[in-house]
Amino acid sequence: MKLKIVVSPTVHPLKRRRLHELVSGHPDTECDIIEVPGDGDISEVAKACRSGCDRAVAMGGDGTVAAVSQALEGCGVPVAIFPAGTGNLVARELGLPLDLPEAFDLAVDPSAVVTRIDAMRINGRLFLLNAGVGVNADTIDETSRLGKTLFGRTAYAGTALWKILESRRVPLQISVDGESPVGFMATDVLISNCGGLARVLHPNAPDIRPDDGRLDICVASMKSPLEYPWYYLKRWLFPERANRIVKRMSAQKSVLVRCRKPVVVQADGDIIGRGSIQVEVVPKAIGIVDFVRT
Repeated sequence: MKLKIVVSPTVHPLKRRRLHELVSGHPDTECDIIEVPGDGDISEVAKACRSGCDRAVAMGGDGTVAAVSQALEGCGVPVAIFPAGTGNLVARELGLPLDLPEAFDLAVDPSAVVTRIDAMRINGRLFLLNAGVGVNADTIDETSRLGKTLFGRTAYAGTALWKILESRRVPLQISVDGESPVGFMATDVLISNCGGLARVLHPNAPDIRPDDGRLDICVASMKSPLEYPWYYLKRWLFPERANRIVKRMSAQKSVLVRCRKPVVVQADGDIIGRGSIQVEVVPKAIGIVDFVRT
């Protein structure tokens, strides 16, 4: 088994040291560790994995997984995940190990299978989790790296509460699969390939899977910040009524969100621009090294 391991510049030194210990403890496995420099483009560096290895490994957060997947699109080399970020939502969504030694054992396991998952293409780049504008994007934009380092995923919670209190509806239009656009006054729009974040922000959402060939869109149009706690209360007491508060749609080809104001846009936890966003569905775009499931 030959691995090429792409290590994000944000990976903690202790995890880097543990990686080298694991590699040294598996002399029968050929591992090429590729360190991405602090100013490097992960997707460009990861192109070295397109040949000369059995499996490529993305070591970092969800942005690293997306960047490695982008580099490997169409070449047939599967991606293994060594979770080393704040959320590690791709690994959590697929039920992959979050512990580095367990993830390493899976990556070198010749009996591991390859699960093909869908992706989203935005501005020529692949993303695996979600994209959006409004509260979800503002929360990501305003959560500091220091906060994420100190508090992990909980760092987002305080920022999210603050952004909810500040939320204001903005005019936008959404077009699904090329159909006529529909207008909204929205506080949050989340386009999901994986369901982890959607289940938190928009409870009672339909089953969102990364392998069903579609994207799920949730649009919240709260008239005031006070409607958010009311929405979550309804989630527990009257789930069927809560489902009426948030508009949901499904796309099999594309989603176009046109915003009249230059709002922040996020994808897979990174800010990718301001303004409108066009998302293309890419079915079965990438293979992920996975457990044999019975």
